[in-house]
Amino acid sequence: MTAKKIPAAAKTTAAKPRRPGRPRGGAINVQQRELLLDITLALYAENGIGETSLNAIARKAGVSPAMLNYYFQSRESLLDIVVEERFLPLRQRLVAHFIDDPRDPVTTFSAFIREVADIVTTYNWFAPLWMQEVMQGEGGLGQHIKKRFGHGERDEVKKLIEGWQQQGLLNADLEPQLLMTSILSLVLVPFTRFANDPAYNRDIIVQHTLSLFCQGIKPTSLAAS
Repeated sequence: MTAKKIPAAAKTTAAKPRRPGRPRGGAINVQQRELLLDITLALYAENGIGETSLNAIARKAGVSPAMLNYYFQSRESLLDIVVEERFLPLRQRLVAHFIDDPRDPVTTFSAFIREVADIVTTYNWFAPLWMQEVMQGEGGLGQHIKKRFGHGERDEVKKLIEGWQQQGLLNADLEPQLLMTSILSLVLVPFTRFANDPAYNRDIIVQHTLSLFCQGIKPTSLAAS
């Protein structure tokens, strides 16, 4: 018994390997891209950046990993986009209080604290992401930002704080970098700890932070008087 020959027409219509190129489904639009970044940030905040893979993001978004690879190239490239488009604009809002219109320490820090609270209540990923990643130090989000985008603004803030100390407007025993970390912690830890407790809303946390902090930044001579 001889094997049947495959008809010529069948040969020409047989499935061919798909050529490399854009995944099926067409290009993503602006709204879809923003949704993907939202999902990415939510997973970063929930699981940490290092534990969030492109596959996990694709599963959560209901898209193929091939599509994410095509539009964002790699996990590192996606992280760069998230930092540049979502995180850095918020950081610029914060440092603007020190760079664009600095006043006396109490006024400037009070405006900064309220800005942090506004950001936290608007972007629910900010506090947990900062708590998980920025505080990691080496290898965390802070180091990634420093490596990719520099810390020029942070240095300007540090210089302003040191100037206040030299003028006798701010306690000279405070270390500028530790001071900024302490302030952020005073706001972000309560927002993270009491996120689902209606007894501690934004205004209560802000007022508590201002009352606690503003009495502690006076120069030693004034605090003792």
